Amino acid sequence: KHKRAARHRVGILARGGLPLYVVGRAARATRVMPASGHAVFPSIVYYGLCSSIMLVVNKVTISIIPLPGLVFCIQFLTTFLAISAGKSLRVLQVDDLTLAKAARFAPYVVSFVLSIYFNGKVLQYSNVETLITFRSCSPLAVSILDWAFLGRELPSLRSVAALLGVVCGAIGYVLCDSEFRMHGIGAYGWVSVYLVVIIFEMTYAKHMISNVKFDSAIWGTVLYNNALAVGPMLLLALGSGELGRLDSVPAEPKTVVVLLVCSVLGICMNWSGWNCRNQISAAAYTLLGVACKLISVLLNVLIWDKHASPAGIAWLIVCVLSSTLYRQAPLRSHRE
Repeated sequence: KHKRAARHRVGILARGGLPLYVVGRAARATRVMPASGHAVFPSIVYYGLCSSIMLVVNKVTISIIPLPGLVFCIQFLTTFLAISAGKSLRVLQVDDLTLAKAARFAPYVVSFVLSIYFNGKVLQYSNVETLITFRSCSPLAVSILDWAFLGRELPSLRSVAALLGVVCGAIGYVLCDSEFRMHGIGAYGWVSVYLVVIIFEMTYAKHMISNVKFDSAIWGTVLYNNALAVGPMLLLALGSGELGRLDSVPAEPKTVVVLLVCSVLGICMNWSGWNCRNQISAAAYTLLGVACKLISVLLNVLIWDKHASPAGIAWLIVCVLSSTLYRQAPLRSHRE
């Protein structure tokens, strides 16, 4: 019994405080495997490029086509059709769509669709930096909800310092934002709703699909996510009257080009994210995500004038860099 307990403690420590049964297959997938060393660097570069460009491309697309529901609906449909074609041609190994798995996946898809839709509304009415700043604040609420409802410890002193840094950066950004000075807190209506939804998705929704098993972990998840998301996103687009505003979309070649680019990039982003997650550690993946956000900000500044002020960008960088210090607290039952 004592030997089993000792092995249990070693297993927990070896994974930075995460118990084996929580990490499971996901932990094995995120360890860097020596045999795949040659695949690690390309996967990092590929994901880095896709992630950095995706947010800015979506902003450009929605600026030209101010119908986020329909834009994302086309993205989802394109990804679903591309994966289905790859499966039919036997180029991709993908799980079959089944009613049982779809039913278990549905609650997550609802939160996913809402988060993507509100993401688009934020990009329609605000800049990229506002979205990144508010998104960086999500761990603060998630850490409290994890403690209150999901049995985790409160954050460590290091994580508390990180969260305070994020909050200070967010407050500094808001005070420097011209939209806030002109319209007050009402300027952040869409991004506030987005923040609430993304917190729910991070805290509860992802746990709803933790036990859904796929033969093809990457493409299976992507297929279900996009196949089930098309219908709800179309309903949101119809409910918000986007079809009635189609005539406001410029009938120009650039409209087709940006829609095509964002749809193809959506496929690349879906695959590269899961592939990179399987190649590197969770900590490295987090740091890579931070670098991608900073590159997105740089790209947004370079391509046009729809970006925050220099002071606002400086406070955003405080947010993003502070978030790198945050670490998820372990489960209470395994700290006793």
